[in-house]
Amino acid sequence: MKTLTTNLKSILPVFLMTLSFAANAQKLPAVQPSTGFRAPANIRIDGKTTEWDNTFQANNHATDIFYTMANDDTRLYLVVQCTVPDVISKIIGGGITLTIQKSGKKTDKDGISITYPIFTKDNRPSLGISRKISVENGVTKTETTGDVLTDSVIAARNKQLADKSKFIGISGIPGLDSLISVYNENGIKTGQAINNKGAYTYELSVDLKTLGISAADASKFAYHITLNGLGKPQMTIKIQNADGTTATNNSAVAQSPEVSDMIAKMTAAMGGGGLFSATDFWGEYTLAKK
Repeated sequence: MKTLTTNLKSILPVFLMTLSFAANAQKLPAVQPSTGFRAPANIRIDGKTTEWDNTFQANNHATDIFYTMANDDTRLYLVVQCTVPDVISKIIGGGITLTIQKSGKKTDKDGISITYPIFTKDNRPSLGISRKISVENGVTKTETTGDVLTDSVIAARNKQLADKSKFIGISGIPGLDSLISVYNENGIKTGQAINNKGAYTYELSVDLKTLGISAADASKFAYHITLNGLGKPQMTIKIQNADGTTATNNSAVAQSPEVSDMIAKMTAAMGGGGLFSATDFWGEYTLAKK
């Protein structure tokens, strides 16, 4: 009998949370209507949805996010909220990319793209959750442990998000480098936070001038929202053989034809390839006039 186990703590900053969905979630469209939506006054880009009355314009099931796109006379806003632990891990691991295509065509080519948050592989937040997956006699078992979400735990996690996320990825904006500071003076503001229910919120605000569009002209554009995956999974694999010996990593895979099937079962237990692969959708938006 062989038992295959792996601990994903080092690569999956998953949150243990009590999930709470908006009461009107099932009534929301998968993609926000293209007619413009005026942003509320006095918005703070801080990862909180207070100014938005904690409501959203769409619930996209392809990516498992709630979101709202909005504008005022000078800025475009995107607010995203996620309550699914593995999807939050995907966002933390790979970021969200918003691509604006002024031509209206659904292609990233020649578009403007903004990616946030960005963490280096060795600097991702460690957010207190550990998932152990084992396959024994063909049966997959998953054990998840983590801290209770007290106020102090949430504060500590939000501090990690703030301290470790210092850059924004940029593509297609003339004069800007591919990586700029979150403290930039280029009209791009970002924020993220975990609330007391464990939901993760992302906020982005961009000057319309930076994007080359105008509310006065009721500019229309296509947009592409992508949750970038974590890439190829990296797992520490350990096999416990019937004779008491163990094998790890590549040697474990090489010595047993059963391991491939076991790894497939583990991948399924992690929600298939979705955590490591990008998920995305397209929409259209027309800037709202006052």
